[in-house]
Amino acid sequence: MEPGHETQTPASVDETPMPIQVGLVVPPAAAPAPVPAAPTAALVLRQIAAAAGPWFPAQFAAESGVPRDSLDEPLSELRLAGLVLATDWVRGVGQGFALTPAGKITAADAGALERLSQGVPAAAVAAQVAPAEDEGAAEAAAAVAPAAGAEDGVSRPPVVVPALLMANAVWFFICAVWGIRWGLTLSRSLSEGHPEVLHRFGAVNGLDLLAGEWWRLFTCCFVHVGALHLLGNLFALAMMGPLAELLWGRWRLLLIYTISGLAGSALAMALEPNALLAGASGAIWGVQMSLFVWLYAFRDRLPTDVAADWFRRLMVVFLLNGAVSFLPNVSWEGHLGGGLAGLLTAGLLNAARLGDRPRRLGAWLLLTMLPALCVAGVAGAMGAEGLPGWRKLRQQLAAERSVAEGGERLTAAHETYVRQIGPRLVRLMPAGPNSITRVGGTFLNLLPEERELLALRRSPDATPQQRAAARAKVLALKAVAEELAAATPREPVGAPPLDEQFARMGRFATAQAAALEWLLVLDGSGSGPARSLVWAAWAKTRLESHQLWLELTK
Repeated sequence: MEPGHETQTPASVDETPMPIQVGLVVPPAAAPAPVPAAPTAALVLRQIAAAAGPWFPAQFAAESGVPRDSLDEPLSELRLAGLVLATDWVRGVGQGFALTPAGKITAADAGALERLSQGVPAAAVAAQVAPAEDEGAAEAAAAVAPAAGAEDGVSRPPVVVPALLMANAVWFFICAVWGIRWGLTLSRSLSEGHPEVLHRFGAVNGLDLLAGEWWRLFTCCFVHVGALHLLGNLFALAMMGPLAELLWGRWRLLLIYTISGLAGSALAMALEPNALLAGASGAIWGVQMSLFVWLYAFRDRLPTDVAADWFRRLMVVFLLNGAVSFLPNVSWEGHLGGGLAGLLTAGLLNAARLGDRPRRLGAWLLLTMLPALCVAGVAGAMGAEGLPGWRKLRQQLAAERSVAEGGERLTAAHETYVRQIGPRLVRLMPAGPNSITRVGGTFLNLLPEERELLALRRSPDATPQQRAAARAKVLALKAVAEELAAATPREPVGAPPLDEQFARMGRFATAQAAALEWLLVLDGSGSGPARSLVWAAWAKTRLESHQLWLELTK
């Protein structure tokens, strides 16, 4: 039978005689006290105990004349204390309630009822009368109590989820600012970022793990590739996280989120080590699956219609997120790993708080071992001969290590690239498909400064000030290209692949500087044959620099 749609037999009062206790007087449950104007928790408890089956507040209100709304507060208090639970909803009379084992003991204790009548909180009274052997039932009632509190408006506000939302948003903002400092435009830094910037701030790939940077399996969960990626994950976490924190509690939710994020990263890296992994999707999938575990574990303690509604809502979210997992550039491996870890972690957490002592100890042992098992799984994949991705990375790392033996020249070349070449190369990087312009019969990926100067040259409305400003931008771009050509090492650094890449950079920078020089000449030329010759010279050099860029990035 589908979860959430089970039928329940209405609860009835246990007719087995209660054991005789010294000093305990059983109150006359069958003859409850007269109903006061404002029903109390003690009175509601007596009424439920006196009922022959489920007790229905709507029916009681109609018979006694008390307002139906006045019963909500004492019912909420009793449910939060684990003394009563909801039974089936019956058409015509509404929601029913019955006593839990702890509620039966409390209703049979005259002293407990007296303290409850005097205004002592029901949770405090229940803690004094619940026997030690009923610890599991008390834990289960406490686990369902937050759900009741959510319905009655008395739940604690979430703390962990807002903190996680803030941490992800702040980390993305820092990455975006760093990308702008690196030379990216604001739009590009926000829309997609740069792989090097993402990597510096915690993203992970297989080479990082081969180098021993295992901490990246966790930090990558706070790095996002663009604002859309961030907003999608934050929206999903904001939708499901507060409910999960309410049901599981703050520390349990944080444990589910952390282990799920780590497991998602581990499975994604084990199966796809060549990818640059970033995002909190694995952790969010773990939170999502933990809600299924909670609903399944406590479905019989919720109203049938409520359980069914929750299940339908979770299935819709699950199907939508499952469809997203198969979109391009989305790591279905990370989603799968996080979801499975969320299921396992949530199940172990239930065993750790509801099982007997051996089960609790075993559950806590497995929970502490889960992070180590995730790392061990990736380590096993790294050494497996049947995984071509890891074999290729090991070969690449061996080549890089042999190159590193070149010593100081290689180190100096790396510093040169990081400090001088990289930022300038990013500055000369075409913006994307929107920057493609047709020049003659050829499509060229022009830089924004080039397109602006060409557009102003053709525009009859362009003012001298506008053209002067555009020429200044092209001059500044030309200076960047000349600086890049001068910074590129001309002498071999001891690594043939790196030497070849530096040579390509130098040729590209030289050709780009020449093309920008011809563009400035073209802007200053008049009309006639001279203009045609200048145009042809610019088109030729610009096409050459375009082809060299394609060679550089292939």
